[in-house]
Amino acid sequence: MPSARGQRLKYAATRPWRRGLTYSEWLSFGLDTRPTPEARDFLGTLGAARLALRINRLSNRRGLVGDKLLFDAMLRGAGLDTPDLLAVFGRPAPIGTTHLRSEAQLRELLSGPAAMPLFGKPASAQRSEDAIAATAFDPASDSLILLDGRSVPVARVWQQLDRQHRHSGYLFQRFVPQHPDLTAIVGPTVATVRVITLFHKGRCHILRTGWKVPHLNALADTPQRGNLFTAVDPETGRIAAAFSQPSVHSPRHAVHPGTGARIEGAMVPHWDKLIRKTRRAAGLIHVLPLVGWDVAVGANGPVFIEANTNPSLEAYQVFEGQGAMAGDQGRLLREALAEADAGEVARRRAKWRRRWEYVRKG
Repeated sequence: MPSARGQRLKYAATRPWRRGLTYSEWLSFGLDTRPTPEARDFLGTLGAARLALRINRLSNRRGLVGDKLLFDAMLRGAGLDTPDLLAVFGRPAPIGTTHLRSEAQLRELLSGPAAMPLFGKPASAQRSEDAIAATAFDPASDSLILLDGRSVPVARVWQQLDRQHRHSGYLFQRFVPQHPDLTAIVGPTVATVRVITLFHKGRCHILRTGWKVPHLNALADTPQRGNLFTAVDPETGRIAAAFSQPSVHSPRHAVHPGTGARIEGAMVPHWDKLIRKTRRAAGLIHVLPLVGWDVAVGANGPVFIEANTNPSLEAYQVFEGQGAMAGDQGRLLREALAEADAGEVARRRAKWRRRWEYVRKG
């Protein structure tokens, strides 16, 4: 086994600063045992974020997916399914949707006979920050009963909304009725499929597909909450064993630790329909070439939850045993990156030409 100094010299030989790869990530991906050319195809968390930012160059258009209210309206208008919207706080509400302006209105919404179960989330934040999943309203304590069994007073919910989301907005949606095959594996928490698409040269390419595997009764399925994550075969929808961390040293879970149901080898229902509709959604926002789609699977097919302009390409490197920039998918990413960079250079030249013309004529 090489010394620590030898390992660091090998790490430096891969030129990690080009791909935002830290030493701890280099070890987590097992690159200390790989040839240097293979290691150079791996991205770190920072490197994957920088690559996504460069490909999705037009920052003013990232609001197409960052604003969940706009995202919901856009997909619904295209005939794609999204969760039913119950109410909006801090933002103008669509026609027919409740606009919450007071604690009394919030209480009326939550205590209504058709409200539960529901899911609440900020209109712009990611990674399930301030998200809640409620299963019931307890009138005796004037509290929400959350999916994990905790009780939260309505007054506290309102205080959090008023303090954190008055200007940015907050959405209350009806819980997605998840396909029973997936509920049997993970329990009641909605487990979304992550599909990473690259729209390049007029065609939508499916780069990676994965499945977020929530712990039993988790409020949300994001890996940042300690949940599991696994790869899905993009051709068949077959699920692989799950990891708790994107590391070759992380234990693999062939069965769900909470339900005991088998994860490895299970199939995502409605897979062909899910991929087909995700391609359609990617075509709607082709000005953002690289997008990670979070899609729930309902009894009748896919339900689009949200999309991200930083799809976390680095997480899939452990599942596939190769870097994100390797193979045909790496070639597509390099081509898209070169195209985006060339477009940015052309835009800057055109901008300076306009300025020069203005100065020359003035």
